[in-house]
Amino acid sequence: MFEKYFEYALAIFLFGILILPYVVWRVHTKLRYLQKLACINVMKRQQTLPDKAFFSSDILNITVKKLYFCRSKQAQKALVRLVGGKTQSAAEYFSETDTQLSLLLTAYYDATRTYRQMKRKSGMWVKSPQYGIYLPILAYLAHNQKFFKSNYDRVQKNVKFRKGKPLDACNKYISSYVYLQAGDMLSASQNASEALKIFQKYHYSAEEAEIYLLLAEIYRLSCVNDVAFSMLQSALKIYRMQKLWRCEAETIALIGRQFLFENRYEEALAKYDEAMQIASNDNLKADIYNQLALVHLVQNRLAKAAGYVKIALDIAIKNGSKPRIAFSQQLCGHISFNRQHYFQAHRYFAAAADLYANQKNKSAYLECLYLSAETYYKREKYKEAEKILRQILDSGNLCGHSFHMANAYSLLGLIYIQIGDYKRARALILQSLNLEHSNNRCEGLTADYANLALIDAKCGNLLSADKNLQTAREYAQKTGDDELMTLIENRLKPLT
Repeated sequence: MFEKYFEYALAIFLFGILILPYVVWRVHTKLRYLQKLACINVMKRQQTLPDKAFFSSDILNITVKKLYFCRSKQAQKALVRLVGGKTQSAAEYFSETDTQLSLLLTAYYDATRTYRQMKRKSGMWVKSPQYGIYLPILAYLAHNQKFFKSNYDRVQKNVKFRKGKPLDACNKYISSYVYLQAGDMLSASQNASEALKIFQKYHYSAEEAEIYLLLAEIYRLSCVNDVAFSMLQSALKIYRMQKLWRCEAETIALIGRQFLFENRYEEALAKYDEAMQIASNDNLKADIYNQLALVHLVQNRLAKAAGYVKIALDIAIKNGSKPRIAFSQQLCGHISFNRQHYFQAHRYFAAAADLYANQKNKSAYLECLYLSAETYYKREKYKEAEKILRQILDSGNLCGHSFHMANAYSLLGLIYIQIGDYKRARALILQSLNLEHSNNRCEGLTADYANLALIDAKCGNLLSADKNLQTAREYAQKTGDDELMTLIENRLKPLT
């Protein structure tokens, strides 16, 4: 009798061993399918939002998994809605059991409002090993640059990330932005590349595309245009595969901007036209109109540039989009500057600076301060220009290799050239040059070496002037800017 039961038990055990892997495989496969579907559908629904939205494949995967293994009707209902692209039901379901996850699920459709709620209990968030990194990410999306950096610093102090995991990738991704804003291109590139490898390992295509866009910006600023273009194409390929029209339009517009910086104006205009045909969102159209204005601005077609800026500004004012209003005001300043209406340009730059300051966008704020100083320099009001430039140099929360600092030192050097104090001018230009070398900014290096040559020429050191101009010429060639090359060549002629 015992042998009979033993045989039954053995048969059941063997059957279990054979069937269990299949059951586990099937459950895992279905779960992965639901997670992938949720990510795609949430991104598709986000295409209709007025601005760029918060997105995390990892948060969605965690949520789907929790709901999938909870058999209550409410959980299953929330799961169905989440797989369909709606996070609200899942947010309500976790409102009592996991308040942090619940709040992050609301961020997919209202990042700014969610950040304000998170900010009230920031002390709790910055110590959370699972969710803390999302606090600075949401601060960045909410255009709160001041708290973006401070929240990032607090998270780095309190949270240890497991190497090679999705949260580690998120941390490296946001670290790359921090280094980019500080002007440390090498560290920015390294962190972004490491994040990319992790996201690729986990097949997080949305985050992978975002990293490609970030790397494109880093390489563009580093004058490695061919790699920047390749990064944009990689992001575009992902968005087209997933049929994300808004992301596709934004990326095409960025390709247009890349053509613009390479002085390929007709190709830039063609890309902006292509992006405009895809875009159906007013804010995105405003961005494209501003970029079209830039194309005409650099070609000195000021009337056309002003027309596009007006359209963009009208849309931004209608939608109450302060970041876009600020950028349009800044473009208006550039147009007035090119028309040599320096007083009017100063007013536009000052208005844009005030808006950026209110948005805690320190980088854009300092850029507009610098542009205001340039208007004073053009009007030969050197004391006023120097006062603003000293304000930039005294500004806190910036790394020593920031390109804002380099620009300020460079213009201060030009001021001292104008008043004939060549010793101080050289010292200031050399400070700018050191910062530009650490950033590997070709345009800045070209200008600084050309300015050193100017000082040498005025002091009668023609051999040194020739050497510095030859170096400036080498960096100008790397930029691909024909106008800059012509300027350097014209300066070389009298020396040779």
